[in-house]
Amino acid sequence: MLADTNILAQSPLFEGVPPGALEIAREAFQTLSYAAGKKVFEAGDPGEALYIVQSGRIKIYRTNLDGKEKVLAYLNPGDLFGEMSLVEEIPRSATALALEDTVLLALYRQEYYGLTRRYPEVAHNLARILARRLREMNLEVEVLSFEEARGRVAYALLKLYRHRYGEQSPQGWRVPATHQELALMAGTSRETVTRVLHALRDEAILRLLPGTVEILDTAALEEVLYGLR
Repeated sequence: MLADTNILAQSPLFEGVPPGALEIAREAFQTLSYAAGKKVFEAGDPGEALYIVQSGRIKIYRTNLDGKEKVLAYLNPGDLFGEMSLVEEIPRSATALALEDTVLLALYRQEYYGLTRRYPEVAHNLARILARRLREMNLEVEVLSFEEARGRVAYALLKLYRHRYGEQSPQGWRVPATHQELALMAGTSRETVTRVLHALRDEAILRLLPGTVEILDTAALEEVLYGLR
């Protein structure tokens, strides 16, 4: 099965490529299917490919020596991950898990080199993606090191919002995440997340639905992140 060009068109990897390039690029990808609960790769595995989510959902996480899980990202169709493996042959730094039945588009290193020889824009786009990831990592280290729980929870929600995880609603943006999932992203307890979410709800910044947080005021949530309210 060939890659879906509509999904490739959503990816920042192919931003600005010439017309017709996606039809050629789709032949460079392999389509892989993963059942819910199946790992795509684990931390420490050799890195061989970049992946784009065609359908389903992926969780990216790390586990520390005590067995505690830290969620780095939840990914939707159109999102990509594993891009570092295309520029440096190093082991995977995190684990990728299919949260539901998922189809991925895999771009292996050799095929990537072939694409970049034909379309240099792809290499430039990958460099921009890596630079953005680095900025996000630096901000995350700062937030998780110095911010209190309120700022950490705000950061986790804004990160999901900026990655368009969820869906638009008439009132704002709905993020399909449980309190426990947000706790794993924010590096705090579920009870603390619940307390913070209830406070933000009372301030009319959020609305709480079963298994979902609806962001009503992103500007106010930004202020919470930076300690302005």
